[in-house]
Amino acid sequence: MSTYHTDSAFVRAINYLLGVEGGYVNDPVDRGGETKFGISKRAYPHLNIATLTREQAAEIYYTDYWLKARCNKLPFPIALMLFDAAVNHGLKAAVQQLQRAVRVSDDGIIGTKTLEAVRVTNSMQLMMRLTVERSRSYAKIIAGNPNQKRFLDGWFNRLIALVNEVCLDF
Repeated sequence: MSTYHTDSAFVRAINYLLGVEGGYVNDPVDRGGETKFGISKRAYPHLNIATLTREQAAEIYYTDYWLKARCNKLPFPIALMLFDAAVNHGLKAAVQQLQRAVRVSDDGIIGTKTLEAVRVTNSMQLMMRLTVERSRSYAKIIAGNPNQKRFLDGWFNRLIALVNEVCLDF
């Protein structure tokens, strides 16, 4: 049992995330495949995705996304943006987006250099850079697989909602 219930930033982030992630979906065109609450069978082949509970999803998100991305070491608006990107793009890709946004080597590992770069970067500017990085990622996905274009409106609606949410903290 994790202690995520005592991490108020994560509780706020997971409540936001579970509000934008859908229930059970198994769309053959979606690269994530079978998913529930954003947890995919592709990433967690040992799980019965259809019976996954919100509590189980929150535990997975806390240990495998929030803590591994070191969101607990970031200002909340940036932590939420990184967390949402990790769920949407994968942990390594999200960290690389953050690293490009703060102009450090994009090795996908969030270490002291990345954390320090985030600390000294204006959070509003960083939010905008992260938004651009995610937009570029969506463009690359579609360039690599034009069938994914049908998800573009949803991806941008998600990104707009995220920006609106993090702007509450500025």
